[in-house]
Formats: sequence, structure tokens, C-alpha cells
Amino acid sequence: MKEPLAIVIDKNGLTLCHPSDCRQTVVIARDERGVGGRVAEFIARVNAHPLQLNLFISEDLLFFKVFDLPLDTADLNEAVGYQLEMITPFPDEDILHAFEARKDESAYHVTLYAAKSSYVEAYIQELMESGFHLSGLYPESQRFITRLNRKNQWGLIVPGRFVKAFIFEGPLLVDRLYCSAEPTFVEAVDVCRTDMIFRLDPSHLCREVVEALPPQPYFEYLDACLLLSQRPQIKAYNLLPASYQRPDYVKIVIGVLLLVNILTFMIWGGVKAYTLHAMSRKASREIEALMPQVTEAKGLRQKEENDLKAIAQIDAIGQGFDLIGFFSKLTTAMPSDSYVDQLRIDARNKLVSIQGYTDDVNGLTAKLQALGSTQLKSTSSRQNKTYFNVEVTLP
Repeated sequence: MKEPLAIVIDKNGLTLCHPSDCRQTVVIARDERGVGGRVAEFIARVNAHPLQLNLFISEDLLFFKVFDLPLDTADLNEAVGYQLEMITPFPDEDILHAFEARKDESAYHVTLYAAKSSYVEAYIQELMESGFHLSGLYPESQRFITRLNRKNQWGLIVPGRFVKAFIFEGPLLVDRLYCSAEPTFVEAVDVCRTDMIFRLDPSHLCREVVEALPPQPYFEYLDACLLLSQRPQIKAYNLLPASYQRPDYVKIVIGVLLLVNILTFMIWGGVKAYTLHAMSRKASREIEALMPQVTEAKGLRQKEENDLKAIAQIDAIGQGFDLIGFFSKLTTAMPSDSYVDQLRIDARNKLVSIQGYTDDVNGLTAKLQALGSTQLKSTSSRQNKTYFNVEVTLP
């Protein structure tokens, strides 16, 4: 995928920069005409993206300010707009500005960039009239934010008429300081509170760059050309006026696809819920239809259990005992003056216990011998008769 060209606007004109090779640059003077044609020629030479441009503005053309706003600020954009006229050195002029705010327990810490719009907008209009698309207008320091440092606290030293020191926390700029003389590495570490400090040396722009960072800790400046060879991770301080910004169609498409997915999920969930509800109602109707049959089946099962219990009780009594025949013999054998009160039969042991009343115990015992071996267990006197207890062992 082709990378967009980087263009830096400074007080002398434009500097066209290769997306990943800082050795390949072209300077277009401030009063030179045909900027669009020169940019197209450079794009063709370095094989960059034919239309997309990353536009940067030199830090020398930018006003930078750090200030705090209270936590109860209702609208940060409105509050920063009120501050512009008081803190920027551009009275009665149209200005471009962008800011970022970091919130902590005490306040919003605001970092503001501002620049005169007239000089910059002339280049913006010419580039857009030439058919180029601008991803944004960013401070030049944003060129140095890449995958190598966007998750670290780091510093940047840029030499010039006034040496500029930048302190970053990942992609966010914490402060920009002017130095009358270039600080030593130890002094820079003390100011930036980190040993990952990059320094831009103009003499290194013509060298081939190694794309890997050495391991920490660091005891000297790192070459900032290493960052210029990487794709910038640009997300903050876009000074491009809203009237020049193109819609981010990728975000629009992503938003539409997300909305479609949400609607699809909701429709699918509704259909699923309706299907489950319909299945539940159908199951309820079928259960109601089956309930009479279930009740009948329960009754038949209970009857079957009762019948099985009765059969088990009959089996427990034993098989082959002729109860009718026994009673017939007992009726024949019993004397006429005797009758039975209670009778117990133990079919397994073939033992019959007979209790009753008689006038002649001896005659009764003798006659019962016809049934089997008879033994008189006890006698007693009740109701002017003899109450007997006899056990008969059947043959």
C-alpha cells in the first residue's frame, strides 16, 4: 500500500518529504508558482500515494500554550475559544487552532497550538485545487510520533535558532520548551523525566537509517531520523479548518455496517424470540391435550400396582392348600355341641389353630384327629362352656 507524502510548511515555503526516507526531500520556495505540479512530479518520483497528503506546519510558525481549566467546565471548545484572544499573539487576525486536554483529579490540562491562517490557507487552497486530498494539518512535531514511541514517555530535541525541547506521554504533547542553547543529554533527561530522548541532527538526514531502536537504558540521544523513517501515528492537533476537511468515508462505512449489524442482530433476536414463544405455546397446547391420557395412564398404573400387591399376598399364603375341602372336613368332624370362634391357618407349616366352645373337650379332641395330629393347647371356662385352644398338624 502506497504511503501519503509528507509536506512541511515553513517560513521559506514547502518541503516535500518521502514517506519513509528522510534523504529524499524537495524544497519549493515561498514565491515559486506551480506548487501542484511540483508535488505531482515528486509523488511520481518516489512512488507515493497519488492523491493523499499529510500536511505539517513548522513549529516556528506555531504558537504553543499550556494552561488549566476547572473540572466543572461545561464545554471545553467554548472555553478554549474564549481564551484564544487573551493568550495568542495574533490580535484581530483569523487563526487556526487545535488543542488536547488531559484530565486529572485537579483540572483539565490543556495544550494549545495556534497559527495565522492567511499564509497557511494559501497553500491549502492551491493543493486542494490541484486535486489532492489532505488528511489534516498538524504541527511538525506530530511527524515524530510512530509505533516506536507512541506507548512510552519520551522527549524530542529539535535544533534551530532557538532549540526546542518537546515532552511527550505517548502520542500526547505535555509541553514544548525553548532553550537558548542545546541541552546536554543529562540536562534533557532531567527535564523530560525519561532517557528515551530523540535529537534531530540535520547532518543525519542524508544517512541511511537503521529501523530498530537499541535496547534501554540510553546514555545518549537517539537519532530522530529513525522516527521519520516510520509511518506517523497522527491523531492529535489537527489545525485544518473544517471547511477543508473531507468526510471520513471509512468511518461512515464502518458506522453504517455497525448499524446494519446491530439491526440484523435485533431482527435475528426478535425472530428467535418469536420462534421460541411459538414453540412454547405449541408445546403447552400438546401437553394440555395429553393430560387426560396421562391421568388415565396414572390410574391404570396404580391399578396395576394394586393387582401386583394382591398377587404377591396370595403367593405369600402358599399354593396347593384346599381351604374349602378343609372346612368341609372340619364341619364333618366337629361335634354337634361344639363351634369355632377363631381359626388361623399356617399353610407353609401345615398348622391350624382352632379356638372355640364345646361341652366335651375329650370328644372334640378325639374327633379332630380325623383331620390330623391334634394337640390340646389350653382350656378355660367361659359363658358356662369350655373354651378350647387346639392345634392340628395337617398331614
